[in-house]
Amino acid sequence: MDTVTYPDVRVAEFIEKHFAPVRIVVRENRELANEHLVSWTPNVVIGDDRGRVHYRIEGYLPPVEFLARLSLGVGKFDLNFAKLVEAAERFEEVAQRHAQTEAGAEALYWLGIARFKKSHNGADLKSAWEQLAREYPNSEWTLRTKIPHKT
Repeated sequence: MDTVTYPDVRVAEFIEKHFAPVRIVVRENRELANEHLVSWTPNVVIGDDRGRVHYRIEGYLPPVEFLARLSLGVGKFDLNFAKLVEAAERFEEVAQRHAQTEAGAEALYWLGIARFKKSHNGADLKSAWEQLAREYPNSEWTLRTKIPHKT
């Protein structure tokens, strides 16, 4: 990540705009790493000032995919703090910009939830999840929308 992803101008600008980054060396900070369940690196934890984790990115990703995940993290942070308009806008942007990627699928999943929490209208959730099923029929995120039925 240090040689390809972090030096990318787009990544650096996004991080500077949206985060207060803290880098820890796991070998030197085992207690903090354990507290945040860091078992492998790279491991990016998007958290708040209380230490609560809102999103996690594990493993190496090239710049474009990493940016998509960082953006999802901002959306999840907003969603968790009930900033529903901002969360929906973020998820829409990720879904459009990263169409046909797993980040795009995840964005549609959370977009439906953000819209539903804002409107309390099941049609808003259904619309996003139907789009998810059409565009990503084999995605893990589509599978998460299925409600099991007893037989």
